[in-house]
Amino acid sequence: MAAHEKAIEHLLLLSNLAERGSRADVMSRALSATILLLDAEAAVLVFASSRRRGERMVLYAGSETAASLPITLKESAALKALGEKRQALSVTDLSGDASLAAADTCPGIESGPVLFAPVDQRDPLPAYIAAYRKRGRAKFTAVETELMLLLAAWLGATLENARLAAGTERLAITDDMTEIYNARYLKSALKREVRRANRFAQDMSMLLIELDDPAGDGETRAHDPRVVREVAALLATQVRSFDVLGRQGDETFMIVLPQTNPAAAKEVAERMRAAVAARAFAPAEAGQVTVTIALASFPQDGVELDALFAVAERSLEQGRSSGGNRVTQGARRVA
Repeated sequence: MAAHEKAIEHLLLLSNLAERGSRADVMSRALSATILLLDAEAAVLVFASSRRRGERMVLYAGSETAASLPITLKESAALKALGEKRQALSVTDLSGDASLAAADTCPGIESGPVLFAPVDQRDPLPAYIAAYRKRGRAKFTAVETELMLLLAAWLGATLENARLAAGTERLAITDDMTEIYNARYLKSALKREVRRANRFAQDMSMLLIELDDPAGDGETRAHDPRVVREVAALLATQVRSFDVLGRQGDETFMIVLPQTNPAAAKEVAERMRAAVAARAFAPAEAGQVTVTIALASFPQDGVELDALFAVAERSLEQGRSSGGNRVTQGARRVA
């Protein structure tokens, strides 16, 4: 009874949403729980995949860090058996089983009893978690098999929930058309960076980037959607890893530049303007697609979000009315 209570308590701890963490963290905790609950010398996770190479993670008793090891999935008899029957596979002496010893052993362990349990995953190919005991130790009991199946079920469900949560979060902050951040996320990112700049007395700049009117009449704004997507992709190659690029409007983008003063922001803006002007975008030739870029900086152009937006929008209007394909700041042209 005490062993069952301990097992249930551990599984409940694993189910704590606040402790789930990344995919790698979840898998590491599953391996650790396997060793603890099944009194094993090692635990192994194997994932087959139809879209990427397979994965094999190994954790040894007494170690805190799981190792990622190569695997030849085609040779895994355990994966094949689990994929066909979808139930636990218990082996009394792995070292003496020629059909399994080739690909389903645990490196560094002269394996005797091994218990494999299938892990459900979205990919149609099978996956398993396994507990390894040294040769000569007792085989796994029926109770331990049930416990292993519970652990495998928890792992499959947790990984799927994490995948869905990550996908939902990505959709909530991503622009469908360009696959960069959307206006909602841009607003929150800009607020966050303004607060950070104010708190630590740092520079911060923002760029509003607008595709110039293709007809030149100041009214027509109808670029081919392919152009909008390609411009977004080009701008993404021009930013640093900690900059924030997003789509602000139909044909307008914003870039938040942390720790960037006006002079540095101007250089970035000019580089982007020139890159767009030099690029041929389907179905336009090089030079036919241009952008006007407005620059506003903290604290030089304002210390509040609304003030920075007002400067950037006024600057964008000035650049647009001056013919486009230029960088402007505030009430004056800076390039």
